[in-house]
Amino acid sequence: MSSYQKISCEDHSIYELVIMRGYSMQVEIDGKVVRIKPTNISTKNGAEFLTFTGEDGRIQEIRADLVDIQK
Repeated sequence: MSSYQKISCEDHSIYELVIMRGYSMQVEIDGKVVRIKPTNISTKNGAEFLTFTGEDGRIQEIRADLVDIQK
C-alpha cells in the first residue's frame, strides 16, 4: 500500500456535507468511476478513512486518499 497523503480541506468538507445530507456522489476508485453513498469519515492511525455504501449495497471502508472525487 502506498504511503498516506492527507486529503485536502475542500475534499473533507465535501465528504462532511454529503454525509450530513445523505447524498450519494460519483468518485473514482482504482481507476473506476462509481457512485457511492458516504456514511462516515474518520481518522485511524493518522490516516483518514471513508466508510460508504457501494453500488452493490455493501458497506465498505477505504483510505480517503485513494478516492478521487469527480467534481
